[in-house]
Amino acid sequence: MNAVGQGLCRWLIVAILAILGGCSAFQLGYDQAEPELRWWQDRQLALNASQSRWLREELRQFHRWHRQTELPVYADLAAAFSRQSAGDISNVQVCENIDSSLARLDSLLRQAVPLFAGLARQLEPSQLQHLRRRFAEEDRAWREKWLDVPAEKRTRQRLDEWSERAESYYGRLHQGQREFIRQAVQRSSWDPQLAWERRQTRQQLILATLEHIIRQRLGQSDAEAEIQGVIDRSLRPDDPRVAAMQRVLQLEACANLAGLHQLTHVEQRMRARDKLATYEKDFRQLSAKP
Repeated sequence: MNAVGQGLCRWLIVAILAILGGCSAFQLGYDQAEPELRWWQDRQLALNASQSRWLREELRQFHRWHRQTELPVYADLAAAFSRQSAGDISNVQVCENIDSSLARLDSLLRQAVPLFAGLARQLEPSQLQHLRRRFAEEDRAWREKWLDVPAEKRTRQRLDEWSERAESYYGRLHQGQREFIRQAVQRSSWDPQLAWERRQTRQQLILATLEHIIRQRLGQSDAEAEIQGVIDRSLRPDDPRVAAMQRVLQLEACANLAGLHQLTHVEQRMRARDKLATYEKDFRQLSAKP
């Protein structure tokens, strides 16, 4: 997806991970999503004053749609997840929950395609060069963290990140839970080299698509078709190796999340239930705002 799409996906992730227990103070953060996204987008593309004004208005409308249309659905998901968290959860249930969350991603991206295309049509070649430099900077940081490090350090980083997310949901983990996470990380099918290749392919697709839209001076409908193609290929990669890894990782996520939940005690489950109930309340209050 293009640079705007990456930013909007981060915005969606704030909402979806809130349902899954990955963030806090959602009400405070949600109202700041629009200005933060504008700031992030300007940093990626060095927008001029006219583009920034246009994006500000488009994001205001998009934010209104998201608040009124998507947040009630998030609230229903949070309520369902909260009920489930009080008892055992099967792999099938977790997979269904992940599918429900991914459906919200599809909904958001479909709604955002006109915004993506409209901004792409306004870009200048110099802004694509700026985006290339930003990609290169982010790539260096990604490689330093995930690729150009010993396998032991990479495993430790993933273990720390997963443990932190789990503790934000369940509270302090006991040794058996930490050991479960360690084994899951070690068994993981995630391949950093393949993830790097996917990252590079996606970035080249973004840049080539934006360049095509600019060079050919495409109209809005044609630009939307191009952007939709980028989104489709990003979510459903052509490379069979990447597609296979993506499928396996999702199945592993179902098993790992269900397995970790099976190891939780009553207090942890009640904490998770209450946390998700708070998210439901936040979503409903936010969606009711004018």
